Amino acid sequence: MRWTIYQTVIIIIFVVSGAINTLSNKFADLEESKGIDGVTREYMHPFVQSCQMFLAMSSNLFLFKILFCSFKRKSIEMAEEHKLTKGNRKFNVLILWLPASCDMIGTSTALLALNLTYASSYQMLRGAVIIFTALLSVPIFHRVPHAREIAGIFLVIIGLTVVGVSDYLDKSDSDNAKEMMNVIIGDVMVVLAQFLTATQGILEEKFLVDRHIPPLQAVGWEGIFGFSSLSLLLIPMYFIYVGERFSNNARGTLEDVIDAFVQIGNNWRILVATIVNICCITVYNFCALTVGVELSATTRQVLDSVRTIIIWGYSLCFFGQNFQYMQLIGFILLLAGMGFYNDTGCSSLRKKCFPPKAESGNQEEQK
Repeated sequence: MRWTIYQTVIIIIFVVSGAINTLSNKFADLEESKGIDGVTREYMHPFVQSCQMFLAMSSNLFLFKILFCSFKRKSIEMAEEHKLTKGNRKFNVLILWLPASCDMIGTSTALLALNLTYASSYQMLRGAVIIFTALLSVPIFHRVPHAREIAGIFLVIIGLTVVGVSDYLDKSDSDNAKEMMNVIIGDVMVVLAQFLTATQGILEEKFLVDRHIPPLQAVGWEGIFGFSSLSLLLIPMYFIYVGERFSNNARGTLEDVIDAFVQIGNNWRILVATIVNICCITVYNFCALTVGVELSATTRQVLDSVRTIIIWGYSLCFFGQNFQYMQLIGFILLLAGMGFYNDTGCSSLRKKCFPPKAESGNQEEQK
């Protein structure tokens, strides 16, 4: 299948912006800046970064309005039938609060973990969402996995284990036991966060698909709910004291939004990374939906793997990560597991190796 120029441009922007999302957050985490107390320390504000993401997501609602009005100028039929604006626009927006809450907790946990582990491991371990999605689909949708999907899940589990072991081996030679423990805890937190990501996906499928809600509109409302809810939660977080491992702000609390803004103001590189992150998330969400509409969800998952390779390569070159051959093995196993689970490329392979009986019969007659 040949891609049009438009599709090719969207794919390139989708992969690049997706990679920059993770890299810009990790870049900011590694930067040092003076805090509100005048002490220079690394920028560690995962909940503020999570707010950035939801702020970017909320912009999709305005984008939906702009697109709908633009199409409506040409014809009402075009506005109501176009792939990006087609759907039911009259629905109770509160049904989006629950998946937005799952996204809020899951994303915040994952971004907190990103401070502790490698950007490449963070991206690879997000593949654990397949396991939790399959498990949750059984009681909710009574969707029993096929043998191929079960094989894919086992490959993903093995791949996740290998990636985790590679991180342990990378830090085992280090004299700093704290760094090794941080990486292990970070990896575990990324995997656990995928349970909430899977729950979000299940809720969206259960409540949104039947109502035919336009994806851009759904993403926008989830961004609004996530941003408003997390902004309110930043108030009690300001008074919750946690250990040094999970806090690096001036007050030693779970989050200090004032300290975050002071650090951003004192280091222009963190400011640039923040602006780039917000812009790229906005673009990424639009391109992700466009790829799903123009091509397929499977193509989107394959392109996400390309994003992981970019993040991994950049981490090796600029974030001081050492190359571990076991991480490469783990990544290959994850790709294979996701391929089996999503039937990516498996159908054509199965047809080549095991042609249908009818087709075999016709070949024999021809002979």
